[in-house]
Amino acid sequence: MVKSIGRLISVLALFAVGLAGAAEAKTDSQQRIVERARLALDSFLDDPNFVQMGVYVQNAYAVLIVPDLLKAGFFVGAEHGIGVLLVRDPQTGAWGKPAFYDLYGGSFGLQFGGVTSDVVFTVMNEGAVDKLLAHGIKLGADLGVAAGRMGAGVGAATTTHLGEDIYVFSKGKGLFGGFWLDGSWLRPKDDWNAAYYGRPAPAREIVRDQQVVASAEVSALHQSLTRF
Repeated sequence: MVKSIGRLISVLALFAVGLAGAAEAKTDSQQRIVERARLALDSFLDDPNFVQMGVYVQNAYAVLIVPDLLKAGFFVGAEHGIGVLLVRDPQTGAWGKPAFYDLYGGSFGLQFGGVTSDVVFTVMNEGAVDKLLAHGIKLGADLGVAAGRMGAGVGAATTTHLGEDIYVFSKGKGLFGGFWLDGSWLRPKDDWNAAYYGRPAPAREIVRDQQVVASAEVSALHQSLTRF
């Protein structure tokens, strides 16, 4: 009887260690996404073709950064990426904590190739932020989406009327016929949010929490956003 209890305790201990290892691995993956999001922002900042992007970020209520969005297909296309959403405090202008989001979609038609892209969404009004936080959205259906203007020669006067809900900026590597995000879905990645913060929490609660974030990755991400 004592031996049986001992074996049971050993099995439970090994099971607990396995769960802890899985949680740690998952947290490492999330930290990498936050760091990659910061590197993606820095690449936009250092590119003269995206100098006008600062106007959109400065006027945004929130930003969603999806590093390494993958899109590939042969007649039937598919795309997927994991990104972080940060919402600005309307009173102080400070950026809040990141919430993880899934972006995915599919399409039919004449298309071929593959591309990975760093993508930044600027969310331009509070209503759009609320929809994004309440549930998953379909770009182009639930919210208006447009490509952000690019180029060092684009004047500020051309961006004074920011009429769409979301503007999209993308830098890609590869070749894909018909690349576009309209019709894609954005949904909170609840399992990653729970693992990263150590408890289940809706995206709305995470991004509205303005307590200081000690994570070096998040602090660096905030610093990149303030450079725009």
